[in-house]
Amino acid sequence: MSRMRVERFVNELMSSNCFVVSLADSDRCIVIDPGTENCVELMTYLDDNGLKPDYLVLTHEHTDHTWGCNTLIDRYDAKVVCSEACKSALPKEGRNYFLFYYDDLNYTYAVKRVDKVLEALDYELSWNGLTLRFIETPGHSDGSVCLSIGDALFTGDTIMQYKPYVHKKRGSLEKFRASVELILSSFDRDVTMVYPGHGASFILNEYANEC
Repeated sequence: MSRMRVERFVNELMSSNCFVVSLADSDRCIVIDPGTENCVELMTYLDDNGLKPDYLVLTHEHTDHTWGCNTLIDRYDAKVVCSEACKSALPKEGRNYFLFYYDDLNYTYAVKRVDKVLEALDYELSWNGLTLRFIETPGHSDGSVCLSIGDALFTGDTIMQYKPYVHKKRGSLEKFRASVELILSSFDRDVTMVYPGHGASFILNEYANEC
């Protein structure tokens, strides 16, 4: 899909990935997992390239993938898209995440709104002549999904080049393994480019399942 461009930004504080997907013949884009609070570098890129985000897609509810949503909502009125489980978990995740980073135990963050839940969309969303296809991949978290656009696969923390952390209470190793197998069996490993939640991109056949 030569007309599609994917630009990567590394979020603060956990070095997670944010991706901007744009098309050569359009000023619209989507932003996947904006995890930096003020998004200065990201917004500079958008403004310098004349891009306006239609959607903020969340692969899951963890705050290192969502912390910039409110900034982008306020600036561009972008619509937030995620799973129902992700939406339900967003408020408490904002509390848990910052306990590790702030002395102020009262600091919390919550995405101010979710505009579309994937269940209501039957896991597909039309955008700029493309079909965004979502796959439920619980395990790392209950609300985890992967997003397929052509040969590009945005996997959040489900498939990366190293084993992600699976919380014993808020995740499931059994579900995680099943989700990985679903992805590996559903996509052409030789052509699918994986854009993970952490680390560099890679072809799916380079993925080594160590779980």
